[in-house]
Amino acid sequence: MRKEKKNPKSRLLKIAVCLFVVYIAYSIVVQQLEIRDRKMMLEAVQQQCQQQSEENKEVERLLAMSDDKDYIERIARERLGYAYPDEKVYIDSSKN
Repeated sequence: MRKEKKNPKSRLLKIAVCLFVVYIAYSIVVQQLEIRDRKMMLEAVQQQCQQQSEENKEVERLLAMSDDKDYIERIARERLGYAYPDEKVYIDSSKN
């Protein structure tokens, strides 16, 4: 029995195929990592969008209330400390 010599072209073809498979596997891994990063960025942007939407609704609600006389009176009392001229205001200093 004689050992047959392997064809150098066959060996080169096998090496090329192996390198191609490694390159494809590497490309797939890199793309999967990029997809994961983009999904995380998308989730963050969606969360920011949701928060901004809630904030916009609150601002719209406050704008709608700004014409309400009771709302204006409450803000004047709570934030500015205003009172009617004949009204006595008592301040609780214990703050329990």
